[in-house]
Amino acid sequence: MRSSPTHHLRAMAPHQPRLHPVILLLPFLSLVAHCPGSHGTPALPPTYDASMCVDSPPFWCGGVEIHYPFYLANATADHGAAAPSFSCGYTDLKISCQDDDGETNKTPVIQLGRDNYTVQAIFYNNNSLLLADTDVLRAAAAAGDCPRVRHNVSFDGAWLRSNTSSSHDNNLTFFFACYPKLVGDPGWAIGGSDTEKHRINCGEFSNDPPGGGGDSFVFVADELDRAQEYVLAAHCREVVTVPVRSEVLDLVMASDRSVLARGGYGDVLRQGFELVWTRSTEDQCYRCESSGGRCAYGYDKAFLGCLCHGKVGEPYCKNSGASTVPPATACLF
Repeated sequence: MRSSPTHHLRAMAPHQPRLHPVILLLPFLSLVAHCPGSHGTPALPPTYDASMCVDSPPFWCGGVEIHYPFYLANATADHGAAAPSFSCGYTDLKISCQDDDGETNKTPVIQLGRDNYTVQAIFYNNNSLLLADTDVLRAAAAAGDCPRVRHNVSFDGAWLRSNTSSSHDNNLTFFFACYPKLVGDPGWAIGGSDTEKHRINCGEFSNDPPGGGGDSFVFVADELDRAQEYVLAAHCREVVTVPVRSEVLDLVMASDRSVLARGGYGDVLRQGFELVWTRSTEDQCYRCESSGGRCAYGYDKAFLGCLCHGKVGEPYCKNSGASTVPPATACLF
């Protein structure tokens, strides 16, 4: 029967000098020092070109300046076989520079969920960006003032969030393809005496597809009470709520609130909505950025490494003076 390593240590104890505690820790520390880049995702390869992130100038697309923590997907894909697996920035902040006419006009587009949004501006001074639904912009160009909104705005919140701290945030709620006679109701007065003034009244507006026919309505958040919302939702095939900018909404409705349903909502949607991005609080990325580096993430949002001038840092850019915590010690926390 084989004895355990513990048994051997005890048997040797009377005949061997006692080791200093620091010496006993060395093998452990040598193992721990390799912990960055684990998390179940392979670390960046040593051949990865870190300069593409740290040293390259900002990209421009459609008049919008794009740099870290955003990254241009089209450019990243050109830097070797490994590049498509990694991002020079936060995973969800990938921007595609799309051709509008195949030649000169470019449009920066970011995905929220599975839907495309045109990036109208990025404000790096306050970590905010202005987006507009790409489908709405195209529909507005084709159908005029009353585009059909197809989906809610959704994102997982890992890096992006609504600007709840700002007074500039508001919502529009749309009820599409509504049929009061489905349950024998006499008319839209059941939703409140003022429901009719919210009915979308544009000659070019169409519910097709997907709901088809019926009436459709648009409400500002403070105009829709819970009872009214319940009744309309029960009679309409689709309900969509989207964020808008309060200052644009107020300007459009300044003279007449009913102008919204006559096509004014299209103007509001074309002016977009605001989101803010938050600096990563994940320990390794925070230390990387504090040392002057840029965080690289996988498409699964796992932190892969710190991109420094001319190299990949482990786990941050050394000799920067930004951190006094040794890499091995940092792994213990």
